[in-house]
Formats: sequence, C-alpha cells, structure tokens
Amino acid sequence: MGAADDFRVLLEPGAIRAVFQPIVRLSDLGTIGYEGLARFPTPPGLVALPPDVTLAAAARAGLRDDLEVACWRAIAAAGVPPHGRLLWVNLSPEALGHPGLLELAGKLPSRLVIELTEQDTVLNHALLRERLRPWIARGALVAVDDAGAGFTSLEYVADIRPDFLKLSRGMVAGVDLDSTREAVLRATAAFAREVGARVVAEGVERVEELEALRAMEIDYGQGWLFGRPGEAWPLEATACESEPARRVAVSGRLERDLDKACTARDASEAIVDHLARRGLLPAVYLAQEGRLRCRAVRGYWQVFDGLAPSTGIVGRVFRTGHAAIVHDVGDAPDYLPAVPGVRAEVCFPLVVAGHVIGVLNAESVTAIDATAVAEIERCAALLSARVEEVGAVGASSPAQRLARTAVRLASTEDPEGVVREALSAALELSGFESGVVALADGHGALYPHLAEGPFGVAFSQLASEELASIASWVDEGTSSYTVGDSAGRGFVGHEVLRRAGVGSLIVLPLSAAGERLGLIVVADRGNRRPVNEDVELLELLALQAASGLRMASMISQLRERVSRDPLTGLHAALPPLPDRSGVVLVDVDRLGDINDAGGQAAGDDVLRATAGLLRELMPPGSQAFRVGPDEFVVTFDPARTSAAEHIGWELRAQAPLRIGRTVSVGVAVGVAGEAGESVVSRAGEALEGVKRAGADGVGIA
Repeated sequence: MGAADDFRVLLEPGAIRAVFQPIVRLSDLGTIGYEGLARFPTPPGLVALPPDVTLAAAARAGLRDDLEVACWRAIAAAGVPPHGRLLWVNLSPEALGHPGLLELAGKLPSRLVIELTEQDTVLNHALLRERLRPWIARGALVAVDDAGAGFTSLEYVADIRPDFLKLSRGMVAGVDLDSTREAVLRATAAFAREVGARVVAEGVERVEELEALRAMEIDYGQGWLFGRPGEAWPLEATACESEPARRVAVSGRLERDLDKACTARDASEAIVDHLARRGLLPAVYLAQEGRLRCRAVRGYWQVFDGLAPSTGIVGRVFRTGHAAIVHDVGDAPDYLPAVPGVRAEVCFPLVVAGHVIGVLNAESVTAIDATAVAEIERCAALLSARVEEVGAVGASSPAQRLARTAVRLASTEDPEGVVREALSAALELSGFESGVVALADGHGALYPHLAEGPFGVAFSQLASEELASIASWVDEGTSSYTVGDSAGRGFVGHEVLRRAGVGSLIVLPLSAAGERLGLIVVADRGNRRPVNEDVELLELLALQAASGLRMASMISQLRERVSRDPLTGLHAALPPLPDRSGVVLVDVDRLGDINDAGGQAAGDDVLRATAGLLRELMPPGSQAFRVGPDEFVVTFDPARTSAAEHIGWELRAQAPLRIGRTVSVGVAVGVAGEAGESVVSRAGEALEGVKRAGADGVGIA
C-alpha cells in the first residue's frame, strides 16, 4: 500500500474498526480505562500490516494526519467508556494541529488521555504545548509513549509535563529476569514521581512480570495478561483471577513502616507511600497554629500548604470532622484544583483523643471505587493511631513563626503596634525572658520606649549614653550577642545591666533605608549562647521590624497631616472629650472686614497669628483646633481645667497687639458625668453671649 488513493479508501466512514484494551491498576487490577486502537482492513491480495507500518506508509503518501483523524473518528463512534473510566487515544504531535480533531471534541469523552507518539520528531515543544492547551482546558490528560528513552525524551517529558509515562513492551518483557531492565524501570518510576506523572507498563503478559512491576511500585499496566483488544467495552480484567496476579498481597509493609515511624511526619510519609502505590494522589495535612500544613504528599507538582480551615474540601472535612467522598470533583464547588485531570477526591479526618488534628486526602485521575475508599479510611485510622502514639504535631518552626510575624508587621499601621509586635516576636524567637525596644528621637538620641520582663525596670533606666554605647556594638543588618557570667563581667561599662544580673544579651539594630531607628535588646539571667540560625532569624526580624516601623511612621505622619488644618497647622477635627474636660472657644471678631479690605492673604495672616498665640499660651495637656473659618477651640485635660479661664482672659488681652484684631471667648469646664459635647455646647453659648454684647470679651459658662 503506497498510493494516496489506497489510503483515501481508509478515510471513508466505517472503513476503520476500533478495538479497546483495558488499562489496569496494578495494585488490585481494577480497570481504570481503555486504550482505543485502530484496525485497518486488509486490501485484496495483500497481507495485513501492523498499524504503525500502515501509518508510516500513509505519512509517505502525505495522508498520515488525515488517517489519524479517521482513527479518532472510529474510536469516538464507540461512545463513552462506562463508570467514568479514561479513554486513551494515540496521536502524533503533527496531527494534533489538524482542524478535524477539534470537530470531534464533542463526540469524545472529557475523560480523555491523549497519548503522544513519535516524540523524537518534535522540535518545537512550545508549539506542542499550545496545541495541547484547548484539550487540557476541557479536561484531557496527556501521556507520553515510550518515555525515558534517551536525553531527548527526558527533555521532552520535562517540557510537556505529562500525566502518564508509558513504558514499551520492549522494556517490560522479562523484567523479572533482567536486573538492568529493572534498574531502568525503577529510575523511570522515580523520575515520573518527581515530575508528578504516573507510569503505565505496556505489554505485560506474564504473572512474574506483574509481580516484579508491583515490587517496583509501577502504577498501571496494560497487556494480554489483563485483556486482549476487543469490542467496546471489554469486561473487567479476568485473565488471572485464579493466579497470584489477582491477589492483592497483604504483606504488612504499611504496618511495618508505621511501626518504625518516630514522628507524625514519618508516619504521614508511610501512609502516602502506601496509597501512592495504589495509583492515588495522597496528601496528609496536620493542623498547626490555625493552619493546615502539608506534612507528606505524592504525585503533585503543585502543593497547597498552610491552608486556612475554610479552604477547599480539605478544610471542610477538618472543620466538620465528617469525611468527604467526591466521585466527580466537578460537582464540588469547594474543590481546589492543584493538578489537572483529577476526577475524584476522598478525604477523611484524622482524630486523636476525640479531636480532629488534620486530614488524609487522596485524589485520583480515574474513577474511585468502594475498595479504594475503604483503604483510605483504613489508612486514616492507622495514621491517627500512630500519631497519638508518637505525639501530635510539634510546634511551628522559628522560620514559620517569623513569617507570620512579618505579615503582622507589614499590616500594622500604628508605630506602637509595630514596636509591641517586634518585641514580642524577639522574645519568642530567642527564648530570652526580657527585652527592650529603644527608639531614636528627633536628634538621634536613643531612649527606652518599651521594656518587658524581669529586667524591664533596669532597661527603662538605661541612659541615652549607655544605649548609644550598646548600639555601637552593631551595624545595620548585623547583631551582637554576649554570654556573661554570674558576676556580670560580660557587660563591663554597663553598670545597670551588671547590677540587674543580666547573664546573656542579644543586641539587634533597627535600621531602614540607611537610617538608624533604634535597637532591640533581649536578655536572660542565664548564660545562654544563642544558636547561629536563631540569631540570623532575629536579624531578619529586626530588618522587618525596622521596615514596618518606618512605614507605620510614614502612614501616621500622613494621617496627621490630613487631620490638620493646612493654613494653621492645628488639628481640624475635634475628638471626643474625656469627663471633666475644659473648653475655650475663640472667635476672631470681624475677620470678614480684613478679607474685604486686604484680601484673603491678609485674613490668612490673622488666622496664622491667632494659631501662634494659642500655641504660646497653651499649657501642657491641652490641644488647639481650628474648627471653622474664624473659630478656634482649646481643650484642657481634667487636671488642667483651672487654666481655662486664665487662658481666655490672656487671649482677649493679647489679641489686639499680637494679631491686630479683638477676639470673643467662651469658657466652660465639664462636671462629673457631663458629656464632652455638652461642655462644648455650653462654651458656645457663652461665646454667643459675648458676641451679642458687642464682642471683644470673655464669657464664662
């Protein structure tokens, strides 16, 4: 067969016959799908040719792509495999771009596996990925035939990221008798796990080969041992029901691995290894400080970690304590896709002493049956029991605690909040008992801002000169730690520390953008030499704290500017007043006359001068506000209310000389239980009384 006309006969509807061969899960021989194969009619007078020979001849006639599409059409005519099983179809990368393929999309099941052949001819991997994209978007999976045969194939697999790797009959035949073949298959299986793929061994014909493949943890198999190609749809694999192949060996390996596990992580690893050998995609999540941390996983190239309990099916099972068995993830609105092509998800809670401590989750790209669900449930019970024996999840690592602190520091807009968070984190990470945050004032001098712990009083007494001396030990991004002794000889020159009995000290600079903002100092009574890794984490904390402090200070300054009157620099909004506050209301008399005579600039000069006079006369504990075009308010805290009336009379006396205008003043002092708004209102009434009397006076409420 070589002429184009001979091949066009094969393109006619019904010319090609489709047969189907089962693909099974090697652990229990459950059928996961079928490979659709084309059978070509034999031309009169000629012998039948193998399909690959026929396709090669069609390629020489320029009709291979058309012939491959015709094969797909014949396979699609059989309909959809039962029980949600996968349908595998062969296709060369060149034919993937044929316009007739997408026309068949509606006739093919969404549970489709495109088995790429002839990968050695692929030169443009990017183009191949682009052609695969619309199929993957509608749920198709990708398999690579004869994977791992040379560097080109490995590079191809790394670029394409297939879901399955298929091993040819040439590699599988006699693997039980050939240690070299066994080594190659083991290496291929390990490579597949690293790239998140499953391995299918083709051409399995002997029980001994099956047992060897099981021992190598190969996922799936295909071959005459499980079923020959036949009409749609072949029955379950029955060729070896009476053979050892049908028996799922209960070797006790999982139990032995769990017995060896000394930690929750070790036990989790044993469980996911066991379930992965059964063709599942397992993961163990254990609760840790309000998050679900992934402790062991197999088969994923993307892993979600640190999940909130509100996230996904995993979070739902953890919250409710009820198992979830989802046969079609498309029906689960809370399904969280990590890898493409997943069909089913099963999740069981892990319960220790009556409390849910995590979940065992298993996904599958094939339909999942009751046997698999029961095995996952059994594994969840075994893991729960072993975790209870070895102890639950340990505390989060210092790096994890630092990461959470970094998030809080970045989201804190109050400088005081940053200081508190930084000191608390420094004490937690170091394990030391006392600490102080010293900050630089406007002139660069350091002063104790916040101190905690047994040495809190001593730290709060550190003079600026002593803090400057301690600061000289460190530079930006570095730290200094000192181990003293019971006599305090480690702190020569720092008498406050020596007298307090400080035994160990860590000093960390707070620097951002080249500016020294302050210091974090943590101390302990014991002689403790910090671990280098912990000191490095503390240095990172100091850098994050300095950055957070600088940002929070900038935000605070911006808010302060927004809240102030741009003309006078006084606060523009009157806050709620505490009980027994004092209030002085000031109104510049006839300011409009100045604006009319000298313009707006002249009036602004009067207002600025009034604000300046208020600042001069205000005692500590009072605040000034501009609350209207020509109105000002001075508030006094309860301990200073006696000064309110005096300030009122001083303003009236000095205003004509200082601002060039008279002022009207109203004064009120709150009584016990009186709301601040009432005090302001009474001061306002007193002011209005002065205005009605001709202005230029002081009214006392």
